[in-house]
Amino acid sequence: MSDARPPVDFVVIGAQRSASTYVSACLRDHPGLFMCRDEVPYFEHPFFESSPVSALRAVFADASAAQKLGIQRPDYLARPECPSNIRSLAPEVRLLAVLRDPVARAISAYSWYVQFGLLPLVPLDAGLTRLLDGWTDPSYPRAAEILELGHYGRHLSRYLDAFSADQVLTLLDDDLGDLATFARVYEFLGVDPTHRPTAVSRTTNAGVHDPRRLRFLRARRRFAWSWDSATEYSYQPRRRRRPVAALLSAGVVAVDRAVLARVFRSPRPTVEPGLEARLRATYADDLGVLESLLDRDLTAWRR
Repeated sequence: MSDARPPVDFVVIGAQRSASTYVSACLRDHPGLFMCRDEVPYFEHPFFESSPVSALRAVFADASAAQKLGIQRPDYLARPECPSNIRSLAPEVRLLAVLRDPVARAISAYSWYVQFGLLPLVPLDAGLTRLLDGWTDPSYPRAAEILELGHYGRHLSRYLDAFSADQVLTLLDDDLGDLATFARVYEFLGVDPTHRPTAVSRTTNAGVHDPRRLRFLRARRRFAWSWDSATEYSYQPRRRRRPVAALLSAGVVAVDRAVLARVFRSPRPTVEPGLEARLRATYADDLGVLESLLDRDLTAWRR
């Protein structure tokens, strides 16, 4: 890959648990785009401070010269250092954000964090209530992210301060059921907008909420990642993990999908009305900021 071109052409910046994995799969389906399969934390601290540009270019080793180059990292949206870091290397980059009702996102994220051992195995209502009450524990330094990541207006504002508005495309989760949305995305990225993504399921990276499955899946933590602190952790993309660890991690997932998912079926989780009201109130002011940024009515997210 030539060093004369920017190291990346587009970035899916999040939001976490808002169908960004599904969007990335649809982008990867387009022949004019090369989308890295692993999340790439390059623009976060401490990676950005210690990694050469060649490390970013290396993830596109299999791309053709004609393809636009993209990465996905849902954490980027809320990391305050990322807009300026991205701009410093790719000032003309295109940025794609996918947002979801922040309360539904927080509920989904809670189970995801529990699954990976980033939160203790505490029931949903009790766990979210503790977070709203300001609970912290040094053993779970990323717990505050559950609520913080849903302040989309605050986080998106940083990107709009660093980049022009025409470089940022924001979609809502509800938009993704319409194929016209992907025509818009492809046009935004400068590739053929008539391409239709083929047979990509919306269940990509589907959440797990049953406590018995979550308890079992927590075993993956020791094989996949080491989440040691809020800002520094050992990240190993799938292709770089030790073979035995990768095999064990995949085995845990395979058993869950083949056995536990069939035995322990559960509906999408909900929270009790009083807790939901507290969560809605938490995001009320930020939703006003987001509505102004997007020029879009988000009344449905206030109910």
